[in-house]
Amino acid sequence: MVRQTNVGNVCFIRKDGKVLLLHREKEPLKGTWTGVGGKTEFFEEPLESCIREVKEETGLDVKPELAGIITTINKVKGSKWFLFVYVANGYEGELKQSREGNLEWVNEEKCYEKGLTAFIMVSLPHILNKKRKGIITGKIIHDGRKVLSCVLGDNEKILLKMPIETK
Repeated sequence: MVRQTNVGNVCFIRKDGKVLLLHREKEPLKGTWTGVGGKTEFFEEPLESCIREVKEETGLDVKPELAGIITTINKVKGSKWFLFVYVANGYEGELKQSREGNLEWVNEEKCYEKGLTAFIMVSLPHILNKKRKGIITGKIIHDGRKVLSCVLGDNEKILLKMPIETK
């Protein structure tokens, strides 16, 4: 198995108690819901990449704030991502449909009913928490469908710790 390390970003755009989610129609993560974002190109830094990806996928201009840096490891594919997670409170421009999938504004409390990507499902409540203490950091190990182990923390404490399943 070839092991690969990537740098990417995901942005959760908020407006009026809703979050913009993308139902992916392409790999990776086909069939799941997530924020908008993608791979950071060689000559980009993560914030620049996030702004570009949001514009490409939605047509919107955002001023995202860094909310987390999470390492995700897919044991099945042998891939590792350093994922820079951003939150944008508002935007400018007109929403256009994405070539990556369908975009939908979803009430924040209903996001978790949408079939989110597994590593987004466990980290999003902490990322969107308005009382968050600084940047969320941690590591999530998954198999593409479910989280096998996870440790997430902020500047003060461990927020979530899940052991590896032994089944």
